[in-house]
Amino acid sequence: MAEKGPPVTINELIQLTNVGIPADQVTWSRVTITSDRWIAVRHGKKEEGGKSMVTVFNLKDGSISYAGQTSADSVLMNPSEPVIALKAEQRFEVFNVETKLLLTKTKVHDPVHFWTWLTPEILAIITDTTVYHWHLFKTKDSQPEKVFCRHSRLAFSEITSYKADVNLRWFAITGLTPEEDKISGLTQLYNMDEDITQCIACHAVCFDTYKFAGNNSRSTVFCVGSRDIHNHGKVHVIELGPYKQGNFALRNTYDHIHFEPDEEHYDFPVALHVSKEFGLVFLLTKYGYLYLCDMETSTCLCSTKVAEDIIFTSTLNTETQGIIGVTRSGQVLAVDIKKDTLIDYVRDTAKKGNQADRLERAIITINEPGTSRKLP
Repeated sequence: MAEKGPPVTINELIQLTNVGIPADQVTWSRVTITSDRWIAVRHGKKEEGGKSMVTVFNLKDGSISYAGQTSADSVLMNPSEPVIALKAEQRFEVFNVETKLLLTKTKVHDPVHFWTWLTPEILAIITDTTVYHWHLFKTKDSQPEKVFCRHSRLAFSEITSYKADVNLRWFAITGLTPEEDKISGLTQLYNMDEDITQCIACHAVCFDTYKFAGNNSRSTVFCVGSRDIHNHGKVHVIELGPYKQGNFALRNTYDHIHFEPDEEHYDFPVALHVSKEFGLVFLLTKYGYLYLCDMETSTCLCSTKVAEDIIFTSTLNTETQGIIGVTRSGQVLAVDIKKDTLIDYVRDTAKKGNQADRLERAIITINEPGTSRKLP
């Protein structure tokens, strides 16, 4: 009997080069995804007056939600509202894309190395030395506020992500540094309550919440993906404090993952996403591999190649509990779990009976009569 293939489907949502985006402009600095609602693209050569084009596509149907000109060097759609943020060096402006009204603006004094929507209400701005949070709608004239200092060990890194837990008590800056035969990753983990920083060698992280089996309450979890100089990597799932009454002791689990040997490329994790519904961690690598891991134990359940090109940005698909990613060739891909074959694959091919039983219970619970949450 032939071995069953990995339980995922891969579908192209949009091909950016077919909708007017030049192939050489499908890059990390020009194409951004902050949620599964929109993809924003800054494209075209700057014309007289320093203008280029911005096009925002709806990820649900591929339609254009907004198109206009800008002098910005970076654009980010709000994760949940029809609001766009524009950055031109150290100046920031935020507009409503439906009314075209300017909502707020600000300027910082130091060069900006990274910025992102931390929540729908907060823009995070990272400079050489400082992390700022800009609470856009707290007051009419709110300005960025210093939260903590960027660690000196990140001084020569390219900042690739900034994440926070849902309660905004834990924060993580990740930077990558190219070396002779590898890419090194470092994450600064900061806890606001204790005002403590810890540096962790890794390439990608994320925060989420998850209710572990047997616990009364959801936990804050910190997921970490890393790779060493050889073909060996790890995925960690770390339950963060404080301890909640009625839960088991805080847990810290990990499992090894094996990277495919490639003489031309040094592959490494670029993103982690959590499906709370399935209890799964999606670990994506730069060169298009997906590692599917169990939240409860960190066990790697399967791996498969989902793209033939570099994946440089991605997000969780909240509707399907899969992921959406963008490749350098312009493909916007939806990678989803085949829930009808996932359990059999984990039990029969991966030989992970305990994890298969947990997944079966999760899928039954999601889709049982009277439950508002239904997976496609």
